[in-house]
Amino acid sequence: MAEFSIDLNKMYDVVGWGKPFPELIRRSLLSEDKFVASSLDKIPYNMQGRAIQSQLTLRVNGEDMKFSLPPIMTIQNSINVVETVVTGLDGTVKEVTGTSDYAVSIKGFLVSTDTQIVKKNGFVFTLTSSTFPQEELRQLRRFFEGKKSVEVKESKLLSFFNIRKLLIKSLSFPKFEGYSYMCPFEMECVSDVDFALKLNKNNVEKSTLVSSLQSANPNNPKSL
Repeated sequence: MAEFSIDLNKMYDVVGWGKPFPELIRRSLLSEDKFVASSLDKIPYNMQGRAIQSQLTLRVNGEDMKFSLPPIMTIQNSINVVETVVTGLDGTVKEVTGTSDYAVSIKGFLVSTDTQIVKKNGFVFTLTSSTFPQEELRQLRRFFEGKKSVEVKESKLLSFFNIRKLLIKSLSFPKFEGYSYMCPFEMECVSDVDFALKLNKNNVEKSTLVSSLQSANPNNPKSL
């Protein structure tokens, strides 16, 4: 097995992603065991819109995929506003109807399962590996091509925003030269959540848990 050291902070720049976050935030959040809700209010920055490195494990149908090198994630959200033009009134009448799904951008590097992290010092990792992450790349493609939400099994950052499911909208693999044991990837995702739908048939009301990804069919509740 070959042993090599990588500085993730510099490699993000090489791929074109820039540095994940300011030094002050990096020192606060780099250690996963310090990433707890009670400490977040001490950070003088809004985490939304800032790239932050965090552990991540996804699950589909009982199959787990843990990213050995913690990816960087950016989270964005906005409110849904209906604007109505009223004659004789400057501007518009605005009605807030709720919040949109969270937009989650995930960028990182795939390494093979036989890769071992020998040493970690901040953003510098010393790794041993002998193969290109071919199976990990296939697994990520399966998650994407399954065309359904993936469960967030582990991510302290996403759990802080109560994001438990993600729909992967796009998946890409940027050009990257010089490291045959690594493969960069980019995923654009939106948060997803199951919701309770109340059905009233023959004057009998019952509640059904459905996914927001499935289309409604009043004649077949199971297809909702």
